[in-house]
Amino acid sequence: MQIGALVVTLAGCASQGGYPGSGVVGTMPGATPAGPQISSFLDNATSGSIASFPKSPWGSNVSVIVQDRYFAASGRLCTHLDVAREGTPQSAHRAQVACLVQDKGWYTQRLVTQTLEGASTR
Repeated sequence: MQIGALVVTLAGCASQGGYPGSGVVGTMPGATPAGPQISSFLDNATSGSIASFPKSPWGSNVSVIVQDRYFAASGRLCTHLDVAREGTPQSAHRAQVACLVQDKGWYTQRLVTQTLEGASTR
């Protein structure tokens, strides 16, 4: 009887997912879709990759630098981004995070550790 209960318990855990590729990872609350151009860039970018975009969730004419990639506790593939409007000083750069949401693409939002003035504690 105990073995049957263990099998049912393990099967339930495996079916609940939360790992990369599982079907239960929903959208990120408060996040903004990155859009097709930025999503395409993020699909293939590695740490240190840089690209400029005429339109973005952060405004027009921005440069995006990919920082480290990691798997979040949610199971999503995420990356830290350094975003700046072209021609602005380094101090005006904004730290963002982008995560891949299965079947929906990349979503972005500011880092929780970022202050309202735009400075990052990271």
